[in-house]
Formats: sequence, C-alpha cells, structure tokens
Amino acid sequence: MPPSRQKEFRVPIVYYHSVGPINPRWNRNFLTLELKYFRDQLDYFKREYHVISLKEYWEIRKGSRPPLKNALVITFDDGFLDNWIWAFPLLKKYGFKATIFISPEFVDRSGVVRPSLDDYEQGRASLEEPTQHGYLSWEEMRLMEVSELIDIQAHTMTHTKYFVSDRLVGLHHPGADILYPAGNLFPERKPYSIGDESFDTLLPYGYPLFAEQSSVIARKVTVNPRFIEECVNVLNGYDFSHYVFEDAFAFVRPLYESYMAKRELITGIETEKEYLQRIDYEIVGAKRIIEENLNKKVEFLCWPHGDSDEITHHLAMKSGYLATTTGSHQVIPDSLDRIPLRIGLYQSKHNRFLSRWKARYRINSYLGNFPFKQLNSVYDFIKYGRKNKA
Repeated sequence: MPPSRQKEFRVPIVYYHSVGPINPRWNRNFLTLELKYFRDQLDYFKREYHVISLKEYWEIRKGSRPPLKNALVITFDDGFLDNWIWAFPLLKKYGFKATIFISPEFVDRSGVVRPSLDDYEQGRASLEEPTQHGYLSWEEMRLMEVSELIDIQAHTMTHTKYFVSDRLVGLHHPGADILYPAGNLFPERKPYSIGDESFDTLLPYGYPLFAEQSSVIARKVTVNPRFIEECVNVLNGYDFSHYVFEDAFAFVRPLYESYMAKRELITGIETEKEYLQRIDYEIVGAKRIIEENLNKKVEFLCWPHGDSDEITHHLAMKSGYLATTTGSHQVIPDSLDRIPLRIGLYQSKHNRFLSRWKARYRINSYLGNFPFKQLNSVYDFIKYGRKNKA
C-alpha cells in the first residue's frame, strides 16, 4: 500500500495470552481471560468486524491485496496449552483466523494431544479432562495449522530474561515468580513449569534475584556463585512464610556490601560477540526450529515483553522475517516491516458489562472513532497531563 494510504488504513490487532478457566496455583493467572469474556469479545467481533489473518493484513499493507472494511486481526502470545483446549474450538465455531506466537524452548516435548472443548462437547472426554495447564505440543500445533485458521509464528527461542546488573531486587521465597532464573538454569523444565509443583524448588529459598531485562536486549552478567551460596546459607533460618524483602535483605546486607566493595559480585559481562551469537539463536534459531517441525514458513516475529532494538530487528529482517512487532514503549515510524502496536484485551473487574465495554473502548480509541478517541484524550489528560495524539 502506498505510504499516503498507510495512515488511513488502520486495523486493530488484538492479542491474548491464556484463555480458559483460572488456575489459582499459577502465579501468572492475570494473563488468563476466562471463557465467558472471550466469548463476549468473539461475539462483538462477529457483529462488527471481518477477522483476517496477520499475513492477509500484511499483504493489504503491501498493496498485493485490496483493503477490507472493518478488518481485525487476532493474535495470541506464548503458546499456552489452553489455546488448543479452549480458544481454538471457539475460534472454529466463529470461523475466525488467528496467529499464535510460540517459543520453541517452551514447547511440550511429550508428543501428546490433550483433550479439548471439542472432545468434551462430542462426548469423548469428561469436563475435567480438558482442564489442563501448560504449553502446546508440536502435534497440537500441527492439528491447528491443518485447519488453516491458525498460523504459528515466532516469539523468539527462549522468551526469557537475564540478570543485567548487581542491583539485588529480591530473594527467592514461596510464591515468588522464578520462571526466568530457574528456566535459564533448567531449560528442560520450562514447558512443564505451570503444572510442576516442584518447579518452585529448583532454586533454594534465599536465592538472590537481580535486576533483569528481556533476553533480546540484555547484556547478561554472571553473578559470583560463591555469593549465591553464601546468601542462601545466611538465610537458612529465616522464616520465609512471612517474607518481606527489606527484612530478609537486612540479614544479607553485610555480605552483599562486602562483595560490592571488593567488586567480586559480578564475575563476568557478556561480550558483544557472545550477545550477537545468542540473539542469532533467539531469532534465527526459533524460525528454523518452527519451520522444521511444522513444515511451513515463519514470517512474523513477536518480541517478548515488547522489547527490541534496531540490531535485533535488522537481524530478523535479514534472516527472512517479513515484520516484527512494535513494543508499547517504542516510537517507531510506520513501515511495512513493523506490526503496529497491538491491543491487549483482558477482563475488567470480573464484570461482563465492563469487560465488553473496555474491549469496545480500546479498539475504537485505536481507530479514532467518536466518541471513544475523545474520551481517551480526556482520560490521558487527567492521568498524564497530556493530550492523546493517537
């Protein structure tokens, strides 16, 4: 599409993560949209929009496909198992296409196909059987791809974060989210982290947690293993059932300050060469593995945590991707090789009316429709003291 028309062509690209019953034992269940809210949003899309694939959207922008009025794109991040169990059967009923961005290191290696909502409705499974939690297997992804409704694309290889400084920000305790530090040490356990009750014990309580960044922009540091061991030992008698970071840190402060004073806390910083090799694995490796397992082209890359820079984007384009996503904190000129900022749709205060209204509000604000754009400008002015220029 010519640049003069690109600005006029606005298509909301919505994204989800997990869809289905809330898992109370999962410390990231804020990512889950319950089925009743998801159905409400699909009903809204059916009434108001023409759902197209991400590739069709890209082709319209390119000018090789004519624009479609009231188009909308659906995407999912992370490749959660419930995308197969709950979301896919509902998408089929509506005839909606969607893209699922997955990270190969999180793919379930068991080779199983779990029971879905389809199996329950057709009497092949009890209602309890589909209520499982985890990540997609290659077999489940192949079945969704065969439907021609689901398009599997890349979300980098590891979808992780790394420690990047000597700033101590936490100490492992019951209920802590250690997906990234534990997953980095035990990558084979990552696909089963949600349902694995022992995942929390992969790191001992008291394990020091440092400031971290998304893997694609992080320059990793190596923390002195001796400090880690001594830190855990110092906190051996601490009552972690009443964990408060400031209280626990008071016990390890002398140790921490000693290592800092001697400059022995960080024993290594990733070199530029090591960094470039690692992001090649993240970007090129993910593309290759998905293509090999699903026998398809991988053309789009979604950056975890919305983080990327010119180096990573350039590598993605050089390796054959057509476009990568734009993060919420990035100011990037409109171009064919960047997927515009996507719209996250969640439930609001466990209220169906508010959740329906919020979805309508967010999409129409993005499109600049009256009165939603004006309401959004007022909201931004009140909250941030600025006008919304979107």
